[in-house]
Formats: sequence, structure tokens, C-alpha cells
Amino acid sequence: MSDPLISPELPQLVETAADGPRGGPSYTYRGAVIDCLKGGYVCRLRMDGHPLDGHSFGAAGTITPLVDLWVDEKRLPGYMRLVPKAGR
Repeated sequence: MSDPLISPELPQLVETAADGPRGGPSYTYRGAVIDCLKGGYVCRLRMDGHPLDGHSFGAAGTITPLVDLWVDEKRLPGYMRLVPKAGR
């Protein structure tokens, strides 16, 4: 039986480079790679199988909930809808 006072460790955003491929910090988080522009305010998600792989958003902290929802439930937030690219 687990001790109710000891909570499981939460996933952490880990900086892998201060100057990554897009000129800003790069991170890993639950199997995803997050590469930011200089300043760290616009970041790209790279995660095989994630429907938003290759898309850019705000800061890394706005991407981590999208990764959590995908890893835990294989879905996107209700306010997001995927539109297939032409020719698919």
C-alpha cells in the first residue's frame, strides 16, 4: 500500500540547451522536444504521433499541458479542433 503523504513525482520540463536549434532554449518533457525562439516566448512542439507535432505556440509552459493531455488521454483540449491538410 502506498503512503498517502508521499505523492508521485510530477513530470518536469528539463532544459537541454540554452541556445537550441531555433536560437532560444530547448527542453524535453514526457517524450516531447520543445524548441524556442530567442527569448523563449514562441516555442515549437516536436513529438512523434502528436497531432500538433511541428506547430509553434507560446512559451514552453503553454505546450506542456498539451503534451500531458496527449500522453495521458490521447486527446486534445475541447477548444482545439484538427483540420486535415489539403490532400490528406
